[in-house]
Amino acid sequence: MAKVRVGLVGIGGMGGCHFYNYEKIENAELVAVCDVRKEVAKEKVGERNINIYTSLDKMLKSEELDMIDICTPSYLHKSMTIKLLEKGYHVLCEKPMTLNAKDAKKVVEASKKTNKNFMVAHVVRFMAPYMYLKSIIESGELGKLIRLDMKRISGIPRWSWEDWMRDEKRSGGVATDLSIHDIDFVQSILGMPKTISAYRYNMKDNNDTVVTNMTYGDTLVSCEGCWYNAEIPFHATFLAVFQNGCVELSDKLYKNGKEVELAKADADKNVDLGINVGNDDGYLKEMQYFVNCIIEDRRPSYITAESSAQSVALVDLIKKKAKKLK
Repeated sequence: MAKVRVGLVGIGGMGGCHFYNYEKIENAELVAVCDVRKEVAKEKVGERNINIYTSLDKMLKSEELDMIDICTPSYLHKSMTIKLLEKGYHVLCEKPMTLNAKDAKKVVEASKKTNKNFMVAHVVRFMAPYMYLKSIIESGELGKLIRLDMKRISGIPRWSWEDWMRDEKRSGGVATDLSIHDIDFVQSILGMPKTISAYRYNMKDNNDTVVTNMTYGDTLVSCEGCWYNAEIPFHATFLAVFQNGCVELSDKLYKNGKEVELAKADADKNVDLGINVGNDDGYLKEMQYFVNCIIEDRRPSYITAESSAQSVALVDLIKKKAKKLK
């Protein structure tokens, strides 16, 4: 296979991010884009030689594609993924895998029935500061992890198409849409927690906050995801305290109070991604990784369908246990 021929479904905020990154992937060719908003697609595609469709079925019928990249609203992920896998396409799907664990199991079952690749785009697993933290945890360089506090905060996402993100039936709310980034990262390294406690503030003013505490033996992990009714720029931070030091992501990444220069830190040293890309672009790395898996005829192992389903199941547990604050 000379190049993987890609069809992109959804070219909104996240779809636009994927769209521009395909221009940096030499062994992939984005040949078609599908979005119900034809004018939005036309504006982003511009003069590029990329066909535009408003119907997924028409795109599939008209184009010879190897891979479909799903960047649609979350409530469409399950049905689209299963349909495309059954039709014989490799599928990269934006997070969350599905809105609940029951549907996630159905996607896993569909992926097992095909020889095509499927992966959920959990970009945080590919971001350099988090990969660095993963290497510190797994190597034991600073001793045992004692405390991990992760925060992911922004203003209310009023910008989504048809306001779908503020509709919990379509987005899953802040836990499934936003906090799942950190919850998936924790689950991918530490597994399922021994205990879970959580609090949620969700009012008619659309402030939506979930604060989760999880224990892994004598390690305490907190994940806080917030949409606030205020002009707050998006930011994600963490503080990891070990027996013999700490790693912190705030404005920059620090280890024991000294800035970590990621370009020199070899953040990928304990992770075999099979790609030759710098450490500063998680979206590009996840996409390149998946394309390489197709080219090399190997299953994605860094993110498996089962692992992504486990993260959805963990979010379900958190939402079920969360005590509502009024």
